[in-house]
Amino acid sequence: MRPICNGQNAFRFPLNAILGTEAQIRLLRVMTTEVSGPITVTDAAERAGLTPPGARKAMKRLVIAGLVQSVGGGKKHLYEISRNDVLVLSIVAMFKAETEQYESILSSIGKLVEQIEPIPVSAWLTTLPANKGDPIRISILQDSRNIGSTVRNLQKLLQEVESEFDMTIEVIGFTRADTPQMEPDSILLFGLPPDTVNSMRATQTRSVPSHKEVDQRLSEMCRIIAKMISEDRSIVERARQYTHRILDKQYDLASGDIGEWRDILDEYSIRRLIHFMTSKEERAVRLRQSCPFFAILSNDERERISVELESNQ
Repeated sequence: MRPICNGQNAFRFPLNAILGTEAQIRLLRVMTTEVSGPITVTDAAERAGLTPPGARKAMKRLVIAGLVQSVGGGKKHLYEISRNDVLVLSIVAMFKAETEQYESILSSIGKLVEQIEPIPVSAWLTTLPANKGDPIRISILQDSRNIGSTVRNLQKLLQEVESEFDMTIEVIGFTRADTPQMEPDSILLFGLPPDTVNSMRATQTRSVPSHKEVDQRLSEMCRIIAKMISEDRSIVERARQYTHRILDKQYDLASGDIGEWRDILDEYSIRRLIHFMTSKEERAVRLRQSCPFFAILSNDERERISVELESNQ
């Protein structure tokens, strides 16, 4: 890239400073979409995947640009987005559009996976492409007799998503004998994680886990998530926003499980939500099948669940 030969006025072109580095964009994304109040640089750095020194430099630039302000006093320096700034409102809209596009792609793929015949045991995105234009790779777990037809049928169904979003999607089929472990940044689209299915199979002679075993696994996962919620309440806000976005685009789902989850996340206190997540009541057991927290957890949060599940076995 050629060096800039003429400087531009910061008053006339403030976005040059605001969106100047990826670190600043990551911090803005965290502060406008993940938290609703003040945050420390250390916490923001962890959420944004930045080093604390790098986050401090980026935060200072955002303060100078006027989009972030220091609040409170004492030893802990807290920072909050300037939500009344007109540019902040526009940036919030951009991040919202970014999230909606991402979730729309995953939702479209997930719906098509559910339509495949024969239905797979499990489906997941192995990794997200590093660059726009790189292919998305979907892995399918299926029995050896149906693996070929399942992969072909899904690849055909995915053509409409490829055309709509101008992307390439590759489908890779696995049987239980050759299934790799899901990477920490993989995204589950359908069924249970393949390592969970295989571990169930290793402890029993049946090839398909029973409903009781699936319920027990989901119950344990929700118990871990409930503990995470008690430590980080932003998880609830992310799930709440997710259910609202889904229902805004597909209002016909409002009377189903997603609609019930939206009402729960809107109305329940944290204490009541945690109790519900770990309850053995019929409604709680049923809704665990469509738990929205599975869709919004970060890679680190998913890894924590996997580690705790393994340690409890």
